[in-house]
Amino acid sequence: MTNNITLPEISDKLKKKDNILIICHVRPDGDTLACAFALSHALKAMGKKTVITSSDPVSDRLSFLCDDSVYLPDSIPHGFCPDAVVAVDVASISMLGDCNKLLNMAESIKIDHHNPLEQYADYNYADSQSASCSEIIFDLLNEMKADFSFRICELLYAGISFDTGCFKHSNVNESTHTKAAYLVSRNVDTANINQKLFGNKTKNEIEALKLAYNNLEFFADGKIAVTCITNADREAKGLSMDDVSDLAQIPFEINGVLIGITLKEKDDAPGNYKVSMRSQPTVDVGSACKRLGGGGHRCAAGGLAVADSRGAAIKLAVDAALAEIQ
Repeated sequence: MTNNITLPEISDKLKKKDNILIICHVRPDGDTLACAFALSHALKAMGKKTVITSSDPVSDRLSFLCDDSVYLPDSIPHGFCPDAVVAVDVASISMLGDCNKLLNMAESIKIDHHNPLEQYADYNYADSQSASCSEIIFDLLNEMKADFSFRICELLYAGISFDTGCFKHSNVNESTHTKAAYLVSRNVDTANINQKLFGNKTKNEIEALKLAYNNLEFFADGKIAVTCITNADREAKGLSMDDVSDLAQIPFEINGVLIGITLKEKDDAPGNYKVSMRSQPTVDVGSACKRLGGGGHRCAAGGLAVADSRGAAIKLAVDAALAEIQ
């Protein structure tokens, strides 16, 4: 599928709207929140009203990105009637969660950076060459001739840094660094932002890391490393889904591993395991995750394994990955 709108056309459309509803994806992360609030600030500076929504609450770790409420879909302020709905960093309709029902409230626009392009909105724009969706919002705000306030610069830097693993991921490119350099030139406190994004772990998050390491398994002569966390694992340690949210890199950090896989059983859908894959540039886990009904980037992607046991879920994920290295 291809885009059916350009960034200049999105800019023109938003300039003509007065009330914009901005949707973040389920379990909102640093990129989707940064996109939403940076866009919201720019639109408000142009005299427009915005409301930001997500199916799930924002984690305490990322609350510093939120300058206003992130409403659940059933709690949007009474009387707010959007004339545009914009989904940011939401790759697929499933990632909208309960916000899916909000798409029909007005003309809808999707802005994203993942593959494959799923055209669930009226207008769909995706650029998979961007390492983060925040980079696309950077370009959109330039198209809109928006004022890059200090807060917008903080947000966009945070979004870029979050989604690139503090610029460690293989899809980081010259454009990523050029945009980040501009934001840094605006005196953004990068050390403080990165500490909030990647440091300051809670005791429960440390327990989650221990669990992820203890559950490691290896396949294909050590080329594939897997960790799997079930609901029973979490509950035994008193951990929430937020506590286990930042584990995708663990299996991939091991020397000699080509593909790192993290599986987490969903608390609201037992037997459904969220699969996250990370890989060396020579391996396309985006293609592997398509076999699991998902997708993403070449070196970072996700999917879903539905199984009646930990072992069966791991086998589904490993089989999908093996096809890329055999």
